[in-house]
Amino acid sequence: MFYISYDTWKEICDMYFSLSYGSKKSYLQWFPLFKLSKSDEENISGLDFYEKYIEKGSFILFDKSSNVTENYILKPDGSFRDATLVDPVLYLVLQCVGREINKKYRSLRQSSISVHYAGNYDNNDCRYKAEYDTFFKEINASATENSYFIKTDIRNFFSNINVDKLVEQIDKVCNQTTVTISQTQLLTYKSLLLYCGNGRFPLVENSISSSYLATIVYLDIIDKKLYDYLSNHVECFTSFQMIRYVDDLYILFNSDCDYSKIHEAYNEIRNYYSSILKDFDLSLNTKKCSLNEISMINEELKKSLYDEFYNGEKRNIEDLFEGKLFDFLQDISFNLIFDSIDVDKYNALVNEHFSSDDIEFTPSEVYNYFVYENSNIIQTKEIIDVIKEIIDQSISFISLDPKRLTVLILKTRDEEAIKALLNQLFSRNRNDVWNSYDTSIAITYLIQRQFKHIDLLLILKNKSPMLYDYYENNCQKSFIEIFEDQEMIEFCDVLDIDQKAQFLYFMYLCERQKNNIMAAYAYYKNFFDRITADLDFKYVSKPKKPNYKGFYKEGAIKTFYQNITDSASIIKTAHDLRNANPLSHSSSELLDHANTTQELLDTISKLRKMVNEYIEKANDEQP
Repeated sequence: MFYISYDTWKEICDMYFSLSYGSKKSYLQWFPLFKLSKSDEENISGLDFYEKYIEKGSFILFDKSSNVTENYILKPDGSFRDATLVDPVLYLVLQCVGREINKKYRSLRQSSISVHYAGNYDNNDCRYKAEYDTFFKEINASATENSYFIKTDIRNFFSNINVDKLVEQIDKVCNQTTVTISQTQLLTYKSLLLYCGNGRFPLVENSISSSYLATIVYLDIIDKKLYDYLSNHVECFTSFQMIRYVDDLYILFNSDCDYSKIHEAYNEIRNYYSSILKDFDLSLNTKKCSLNEISMINEELKKSLYDEFYNGEKRNIEDLFEGKLFDFLQDISFNLIFDSIDVDKYNALVNEHFSSDDIEFTPSEVYNYFVYENSNIIQTKEIIDVIKEIIDQSISFISLDPKRLTVLILKTRDEEAIKALLNQLFSRNRNDVWNSYDTSIAITYLIQRQFKHIDLLLILKNKSPMLYDYYENNCQKSFIEIFEDQEMIEFCDVLDIDQKAQFLYFMYLCERQKNNIMAAYAYYKNFFDRITADLDFKYVSKPKKPNYKGFYKEGAIKTFYQNITDSASIIKTAHDLRNANPLSHSSSELLDHANTTQELLDTISKLRKMVNEYIEKANDEQP
């Protein structure tokens, strides 16, 4: 149904399954991959699993494999991103869709524009690091050939991508001379993207598909138009290069003009770029745009590596920033004595203690190194003592940077510090002041401890049931067990030859997620009629093919389900609702009903139970 070839499915599975164990267990989206055995990986990436559940999209029929919920990912300013967390098979399918588009899409950009995204389909790399380092090296190489640079940034890039315009762009490029992606396929892709993004472009943790579609596809025309403008209308440039990493665009150039003319051109360029972005529902983040001499480029762009050559000798970060982690933590403790710390103050302390004019590390990367890569320093007595001192002063500071600070506390391996953190979380729960930052801290703790804390999990179950379901289905055990549900296997077998029914069910899920209950019911009722014909084909008359035209009238369906308790009244209600639905019938009587939503949902539930009961009885009667 999602038009994914087996070669693509195998390629994507192999790419993600080959991630290191350390990478898999570091992110909530990837943690389910950590729980897979080698046998599970071979099973999921195998042809049999593909033909059963991926080729026709049957995995979406399993309620436990097609969920989307909120993910708790913070921005540097302390606010939450519009990120979603999707079940692992759905996640892999999303990456496959990106790859299928990647195979067909040919960029319209001028070939001299260099573009990088987080990962690289052609290199079978789903991580950001290698591609970012390539981007950085390219910037450095170009810096030696240019005198100035313009740095730009797009505000809230992913959350403002218009999926309609994205799909329109795919359609124009891929179907320009011959149809390579059908309209049905485009509709399915669009629906999948909106479904995975809870109605928006999907910002999914570590998703190469999202990064590719956003960067290579959505910004394609924008980059082309900007390049044309720079080539034909900016007279003070003697030469220029455009190098992009996702939404960060660098324009490196030479000029013979004085600085006032260059700055005037910069203003014009920024205004033109902003105007193009507006046509695609995007806007510049003007606070992050700048014009500078090339010597300043390392102040804007820092290298994302954990070690570097320094004065001709390869040195590690702990040598270059010796004692800085302790100084940083002491400063936090000192500030907490006199005042609370906000996000701005916290980030200022990070910049103060982990920056250097002599090397090309960002303060954040240096800090990350100490948190994630160097447990020995964290476990020294002086670091442990100052961390415990901070926790005793105020646990609230952890909400400024929940992931890194929680990991820092856990990596002390000090039971007093860890117990103090947990006691604060339990206290907040008891006092009914739990918030999203506490959820983020709890998630980080649970990931680091591989979800081995029953009391914290119970709080999560109460505060975020869908997040708990994600843990229970995918992180507590191997998610392949979802596909061992015998009732669901039999349900899928009935629909094995009916891809249209599976499409109708998927569209029902999409409309249900958007809370468009009338549309959801219209799709589900059509799905129910088709599966009834499929049941007749499998268990009763066994004609050459299912008789879909024979099972849309109320009488025929009542006769078919006559041995199911209360089926007649359920079917009558279902048909009355279908005939009153403005999306199915011109009478549109549902528009006048007061309790339509619950009535529609209850009927959907009863129809599903009726189908399951029919399958169970039919299998019991088989010789």
